[in-house]
Amino acid sequence: MKTRIFITLISFSFLFLLINGCGKNEGKSGHSSFSGGGGDMNFEQQALKMEQDDLAKLKQGQGYRQADHDAMKGQDFAKIHEGIVTKKDPNEVIATINDEDILRLELDKILEKVKGKVSRSRLHIVEKQILDDLVTQLLLKQFIKKEGIHVELSRIEDEIGKFRENLKKNPDTRDKTLETLLEEQGGSVEELRVALDISFSIDAYLDRTVPEERIKEYFTNNIGNFNGETVTASHILIDTRNIKEEEELDEAKKKIEKIKEELDQGADFAKLAEENSDCPSARTGGQLGTFGRSEMVKEFTDIAFAVDINNISEPVKTQFGYHIIKVTDKQEGKDVTFEDLKDRVKIALYNEKTVNLIQGLTKNADTQILLKETPYTGSSHGGAGGHGSMSSSYGEMSGGHGDSYGASPHWSMPGGSSPHGGMSSSNPHGGMSSEKKIEESFSLTN
Repeated sequence: MKTRIFITLISFSFLFLLINGCGKNEGKSGHSSFSGGGGDMNFEQQALKMEQDDLAKLKQGQGYRQADHDAMKGQDFAKIHEGIVTKKDPNEVIATINDEDILRLELDKILEKVKGKVSRSRLHIVEKQILDDLVTQLLLKQFIKKEGIHVELSRIEDEIGKFRENLKKNPDTRDKTLETLLEEQGGSVEELRVALDISFSIDAYLDRTVPEERIKEYFTNNIGNFNGETVTASHILIDTRNIKEEEELDEAKKKIEKIKEELDQGADFAKLAEENSDCPSARTGGQLGTFGRSEMVKEFTDIAFAVDINNISEPVKTQFGYHIIKVTDKQEGKDVTFEDLKDRVKIALYNEKTVNLIQGLTKNADTQILLKETPYTGSSHGGAGGHGSMSSSYGEMSGGHGDSYGASPHWSMPGGSSPHGGMSSSNPHGGMSSEKKIEESFSLTN
């Protein structure tokens, strides 16, 4: 079985694409794809996008509130610009998980590595993501200790050796060492060892608790995920993720129904997508490209594969909102056997079970989040990412914490919470199926 690397922490956004020499569609590795909330975007890209969104709001006279002005009164703006608002105590407890503390120094150790790559006004968002990942890692460490799992150091070193070999084989990285590449991404070999230890430990637990019959059953029940069956489609999305009021939800539903009426009367799908869709795919007329069953959440997938070619679906609801789907092509699946695909099936099932494990650990943990938001420049205007009361982020686990894994309507893994494909993707398009994906985004802390 190919190594399934489950790494939960931050910042090395495209490292494994480089290490393994794989492009977007190669799918030659069995590595699962997780991150603390960046998905296909690294921290720098996320921060830049948020800055652009805020500038657009400001041009429209939005996003600035009296609370922002009041919060900045009396601040030394020169120091704020330098990011030196107050001196932080490295031994300050910023979270307690099952009576085990996470200290400020653990967060700062990672933050220092990525500060230069992130807009200063968005560092508070990075702080939250780092803490999310520290919590997840600690939960996994506690679980591994409780289960009495131990991974031999030689196995970890062997895997690191494979990384080094793959770097030399890849034209994009053959002139770099693993240490250099990790450092560029804000990490170190020691942190990679920690991540591999966690990854191999979780796999050992699953090897012990998942019988082969269960893997065969998973293959049978999810044959469409493995036989190459695909659909090519576009969609229009009315995003309801941030809507809480019933009246606004009704308005969203009426809007998607009105769009469907226009389509039934012969309106151009691409034009309506450009004008109405809340998905970045609106720029290309709602095109999602070609995807398999495992690349979208179930509600979306079931409809997409049921609609005939050149037909348009009725509105379908996912946790991301209301969608109308237009199918433009389909590719039938091939005959496949469990024995031929056993490794892929096992990886897909383990990915799903790992997500469920983290969700369970998070739900049952005694978690206290004590981190106070650092008043970096622009930390609250427009509401685009300030985390205010951080304790509220840990009610439900959607892969990471809060909505980390559900940031996009596309590209998720089976069992994940993203509506149609890509675990934790801020970019709604362009993913491989989860059992094919390599670590596009991984991060580590010690």
